[in-house]
Amino acid sequence: MDNGKISVRYARALLNASLEQHCETEVYEGLVRLTNNYSLAINAFNEALSNPMIADNDKVQLLRTAIGEPIHPSIQQFLAFLTEKKRVNKVFLIALKYQEMYRKHKGIILAKATTAAQMDDVTLEKIRDYLKTAFHCEVEMRVTVDPTLIGGFILDIEHDRMDASIAGRLNALKKELQL
Repeated sequence: MDNGKISVRYARALLNASLEQHCETEVYEGLVRLTNNYSLAINAFNEALSNPMIADNDKVQLLRTAIGEPIHPSIQQFLAFLTEKKRVNKVFLIALKYQEMYRKHKGIILAKATTAAQMDDVTLEKIRDYLKTAFHCEVEMRVTVDPTLIGGFILDIEHDRMDASIAGRLNALKKELQL
């Protein structure tokens, strides 16, 4: 079975169970922490979780450390279940798919803003309010700073991108001049 089908099935099962237990938000928050930390050292995590020489308990402990506190009991049970089914190495994909399903269920869009400098809270709130109005739904904002943009920002909303950065404009001008 391919990774896509596996991650969808396990994520759907976790979402349904967490909805029944009314803990879907706590599970979501824990899985966001997991994917954020996992992505910082993805190769090391993949290697450790796929290594048959590392005990299952150690793999689960590694994931608990990556999640941080608090860890909802539903997540702990789910990690134990994945370990039992020999699917713990798929946890990153499952967590990403859970987050996607959770946002869809709650009517939330994910907007990622990459800015040249730290954005103040007022500006961030104005962008969030604009997106709420434009898309008629709740907006989860994630902001990162990338000084190579020189100025401006890049806004990724679901699968669309708006590049209002100076670096983006300079690259577009460079391409235009090369034609």
